[in-house]
Amino acid sequence: MNGDQSKSAATEPGFIDEKQLLARLPVSRGTLANWKAKGILPFIKIGRRCLYDWPSVQGALLRRQHGGSRQNSLQ
Repeated sequence: MNGDQSKSAATEPGFIDEKQLLARLPVSRGTLANWKAKGILPFIKIGRRCLYDWPSVQGALLRRQHGGSRQNSLQ
């Protein structure tokens, strides 16, 4: 591995598990399970374990965002 690859790997967040995701999101474990079942949150299942890519989770939630600057520009 050259210097660029090791530096890139150190700055990329990688995958996080359910416990780490729940620490970042203000939702219950039940809500998280519902969002997964409805396809709201992207995840990768490896065996019995679910892993999440934080930037993908953020993107999925932001695509569901309501209001914001678009609404303010209509006033």
